[in-house]
Amino acid sequence: MFITEIVKSRGHLLTATDRKLVAVLQSHPAEAAFWFANDLTAPLGLHQSAATRFAQRLGFAGYPQLRDALRQDYLAGDGPSQRLKGRLDQHPLDEVLRSFVDDEVAALSALPQHVAQAELDDLAARVLAAKTVYLYGQGNATILVDQLSRRLQRFGVRPVALVGSRRDIAEAVTPLGADDLLVAFAFRRVPSTLSPLLDLAAEAGVHSVLITDTLLALSPSPSATIAAPRGGTDAFLSLTVPMAISNALVLTIARDAPETAVRSLDRLGVILDTFDA
Repeated sequence: MFITEIVKSRGHLLTATDRKLVAVLQSHPAEAAFWFANDLTAPLGLHQSAATRFAQRLGFAGYPQLRDALRQDYLAGDGPSQRLKGRLDQHPLDEVLRSFVDDEVAALSALPQHVAQAELDDLAARVLAAKTVYLYGQGNATILVDQLSRRLQRFGVRPVALVGSRRDIAEAVTPLGADDLLVAFAFRRVPSTLSPLLDLAAEAGVHSVLITDTLLALSPSPSATIAAPRGGTDAFLSLTVPMAISNALVLTIARDAPETAVRSLDRLGVILDTFDA
């Protein structure tokens, strides 16, 4: 996404207010391409001059020039159908499987260059110490939430899935407290409920971790970010890389708490045998 690529190179120049504006643009890519400055800043209670300063820190003369660039990017096509077509255009149509596997293997092979084992060690320790682990995801990311939730539950960890509507998430997150942990999955664009959730976590003193590919300029920022690209292009991308991160986390937890994990899995086996009897 255009705005994400610019932030990667100029993010060090952005203020906390700028990062909020980035989150708004990422959340509304189609509409934002046609907004006036006031349309961008008013929802955040900011004067439209904030949009001008923001655009200048991104390297543009002013907000109109930034908007023009956003519009060109949008009209060039960044929707799901364009990304799918872009992925197919990269490879012969009679070699879809082989090409897909080659791309996924390349992305997985590069994963250790972006994520250090120490990051997973820290997250595993926090998972084991938490009273409740809240797992957030929207859209395709709900698959990751479901998988990690099931595996943590097998280890005796109490997970709560934050998926569905805004009301569903609000009701589920009501008990959130300082002894808990928030793990969020988000890719390409910022879900509308993620920033308010990070605000809530910060207010409650909850450690938050974002597992992502390109969302590096959120406001408020999570306590920690584990980021790795899902491929070499911005075309159709799978969940192979974040799923690998999730699975590596599960294995790290099992390594660090083997007795707890084995005891819980043995208990699961006994219960399953009882159900089969």
